[in-house]
Amino acid sequence: MAAIVSGSVLAMAISAGAIAQDSGPSLSANLGVVSDYKFRGVSQSDTGPAIQGGVDLDMGNGFYLGTWASQVDFAYGTDETDFEQDFYGGYSGETAGGMGYDVGYIYYAYHGSSQDEDYQEVYGSVSFGDLSLGFAYSDDYWYQAGEFVYLNAGYSFSLANDITLDLSAGLNLFDEEIFLSESDSYIDYSVSIGKEFGGLALSASLVGTDASKAECYNLDWCEATVLAGATYSW
Repeated sequence: MAAIVSGSVLAMAISAGAIAQDSGPSLSANLGVVSDYKFRGVSQSDTGPAIQGGVDLDMGNGFYLGTWASQVDFAYGTDETDFEQDFYGGYSGETAGGMGYDVGYIYYAYHGSSQDEDYQEVYGSVSFGDLSLGFAYSDDYWYQAGEFVYLNAGYSFSLANDITLDLSAGLNLFDEEIFLSESDSYIDYSVSIGKEFGGLALSASLVGTDASKAECYNLDWCEATVLAGATYSW
């Protein structure tokens, strides 16, 4: 389905953070693998593993650009989407009072299928220490599902031995019962523990939703699942 149905990320998957001001342009890249690619609680890889990677350009003045891609499998049979590619750009920074902020635009593109799955979103977030609050809006969500609003909150804990514990929850709101059958909203959640070893980041996560199997295309994509991931950045 779509990056839903993405990635983000961005698995959003966008992590611009509070970019240092006027430090000059810099380029970074990442490559990783996950045991199941879930976006906003829903599997994008038919509960199977996926290879992912991206490139980010930090302009050094708060502005950034990037692209990120992942294998996907939406179980279309022979007419199957092969991979998702996201293109994004935005502005990130921090106020004098220590509040972080990030606003931007992202385009989700899907390759390998004759279905029209591409869509776009605008997004924004604020952070206060380890607490973050965010939103995303699409005027026509994946597979022409109409207007969509996403509200989310997250909190990070620093544990012993540089281990991190991240909690997040999101509310997905649709203007019609198209994306999930019999429902115009659902909640997603995740609990993730991670540790970095130089450029290598390892994680284990519990990711799920409150959507029933009947609402989720009679598939296991929305059920709570324990995931593992590894990403190398340079």
